[in-house]
Amino acid sequence: MDQHRICKAVKTTFIDITKNFSSFKFIEDYFLSEFPALHRCFSLGRSFEAQTLVLEELDISGTGIVKEENDELLQLFPDFKPLGLLRLSFWRSRLKKTSDLGKTGTGELIGYAIIKQDRVPSQSYNGWHVFEAVFLKYIHKHNYIPDGVEYSVLIGAKEFKIPGVLYCQQNGLNKSCAHVALRTLLSRMCPTQPLSYSIMNQIARITYSGDDIYMPCKGLRVNQIRAILDHFQVCYHDIDYEEAASERRTDIPYQKLLYPGIESGCGGLLGFNMSGPEAGDSLHIIPFFGHTFNKDTWVPDADAAYFNVGWGHYIPSESWTSSFIGHDDNFGPNFCIPRLYVKKENVCYVVELLKPKVKYGGMIAEAYSLQFLHSFLSSPDMDHSSNPWLLRLYKATIHEQRVVLRTLSVSRETYLRHWSEVKDWDGNRENANIIKSLQAQLPETLWIVEISLPQLFPANERKIGEIVMDALKKNDSSKDIDFNLFLLVRLPDRFYTIRGQNQYGPSFVSYPSNLKSHVPVLCQNR
Repeated sequence: MDQHRICKAVKTTFIDITKNFSSFKFIEDYFLSEFPALHRCFSLGRSFEAQTLVLEELDISGTGIVKEENDELLQLFPDFKPLGLLRLSFWRSRLKKTSDLGKTGTGELIGYAIIKQDRVPSQSYNGWHVFEAVFLKYIHKHNYIPDGVEYSVLIGAKEFKIPGVLYCQQNGLNKSCAHVALRTLLSRMCPTQPLSYSIMNQIARITYSGDDIYMPCKGLRVNQIRAILDHFQVCYHDIDYEEAASERRTDIPYQKLLYPGIESGCGGLLGFNMSGPEAGDSLHIIPFFGHTFNKDTWVPDADAAYFNVGWGHYIPSESWTSSFIGHDDNFGPNFCIPRLYVKKENVCYVVELLKPKVKYGGMIAEAYSLQFLHSFLSSPDMDHSSNPWLLRLYKATIHEQRVVLRTLSVSRETYLRHWSEVKDWDGNRENANIIKSLQAQLPETLWIVEISLPQLFPANERKIGEIVMDALKKNDSSKDIDFNLFLLVRLPDRFYTIRGQNQYGPSFVSYPSNLKSHVPVLCQNR
């Protein structure tokens, strides 16, 4: 998988990119054309105050999946010829020679980009594109990218590791925006599998049902995207708005699928129609894998107080999300794209990626949990006066309809570790024996729906409790709420497990909890 990243360079050049260096002049002189995606890479390097650019010329025949791409291009276009292959890396420190790299720690590497030049005279094509790049995310506590992946890359004679999200750019020959968006997210979900474009095209070719010949440059259809995800055994929940009833765009807006996929560390895809006088029927698709958080946003309060536009009469935690973080292969990596920037009427396809073996999406888990919370708090067995936070939760849920829900899928180990590590506002920790006893009772993967208040969640990123559901059991869609999915509810002072069900609903067993008030929300690798 890393073979193309760890090949040795033919020639290495060290370039000082401090104050007097011009990335515009460098790109204009070296690549003789506009190159927005590479400009973006230089901008990301600048944001970390990069001092050195290491430019390595690689064997143009390529290794690993670069060679696979060259072989495929030669099959598609007999006049194809590779012309250039470069590896650029950006560094925080001053480096002047290869031996300096041997003394440099991994933390000095800001990012790398493998740049490829191809020529196909029959297609009037002679251009450069970013085959792949990985850059560190911005150092900002409100830029949230869960479950990062580390990539190995050889610079000089030393192998370095860098965490980030793989960026790839289409070339309009053997890969489109859909191909590169899939590779971005699949590299996180299937980090040990070979993710070549030739494999994607083999799958797409088999599932192609058009009257003409399948051409990768024309992009992937919905059934081909599904087939590729199925091939790599990636679970997902998607909506093809072009095929669905028109009200689905309003009833199930695209962010309802993107957000839980992002929070769970899996990400999502968004396909949309372009607009404008010359757009025609052009489509584009981009991957999302993170989000920003704005604790001062006015929208959640205003929606509830002035406009009464909630989804199911509660406040989803995504209301404090200003932007989704994703790549746009036309412009480069790690962009913040306003959450509602793409108009619902332009969206044609959305995919929520799920953790392995997960049977239903976050939107279903959230909807069930809201109904469950209402019935649970309304139960005559609940003593809301026993704890002030329970009383506040009861009022927010039942009377005010302003409870905050945050939905994410995590492993059993992640959840139990979180539960064992958190402290409530007074510094109390949970009884370790209780958590240990749940180790054998919970399934491998869970949906966690965290419960909070609008005055608590954004300011402190804390919650009152959570509802835990079995993510590996298929939901019964014929029921308004499938109680068979629920495993436990943790609230201040107590937590509850379902003992059984009868015609009136579930019955519970309660256990004392050492956590008496609110605790931090669960975060996976900022």
